[in-house]
Amino acid sequence: MNKKLKIIGCITIISICAFLGIYNGLKTTDLSTEMYNGLPVNYAHSLWMYDSSTPERAVGISDYVFVAKINKILRTEYTNQMEIEVGLNETETFSNPYTIYEIEVIENIKGNLIIGEPIEFKQYGGLNSDGVSYTFLEGGSLLNVGEYYIILCNTFGSDREIEVADPDRIVSLGSHYNPYTRSNNVISVYRNAFINQIVPEDLNEFDNNISKYDVNYVSE
Repeated sequence: MNKKLKIIGCITIISICAFLGIYNGLKTTDLSTEMYNGLPVNYAHSLWMYDSSTPERAVGISDYVFVAKINKILRTEYTNQMEIEVGLNETETFSNPYTIYEIEVIENIKGNLIIGEPIEFKQYGGLNSDGVSYTFLEGGSLLNVGEYYIILCNTFGSDREIEVADPDRIVSLGSHYNPYTRSNNVISVYRNAFINQIVPEDLNEFDNNISKYDVNYVSE
């Protein structure tokens, strides 16, 4: 796959743009030769509206922060399909892949999601609709089934789903969750970050982003 993608503008992740103001998509670049699960990877690029460079800032812009176990990958969904010119009189169809997981919340750090029951979680990136390549944000990959993560996410859409795009807002804890191991020290960093969270002043316009998986959620 040696040809170049020539894309004017960006393929925007609309649901997340409403909150983060992302300019997100495949820029004019060579297709990546990096492989994942035996298939080539295309990397998307993003500009984030809010600073998440420290745990305090990342927690501050998140609706929910929690420890979860990844039970399984349920499916991949595709949004924002568009035709892109990739050569002379040649176009390809591109869309944004979202990987949908079944997860189980082990501990809430911020927010009050249901604990001990399977819920769905959406991550930007995954297998493309052509079935022969992957797209991730830089630094991203699929989450490992059976492993534990700290997830810092937001609620989007009328379905009030919880999702995340930024790979830096998913922190791996490995295959074992034990409150007396190193993983708990990492969790403590985010517990303390919640106490000292830094919330942007203009974030109040996104209030009431309660997930359908929140114990306090009441269907409208």
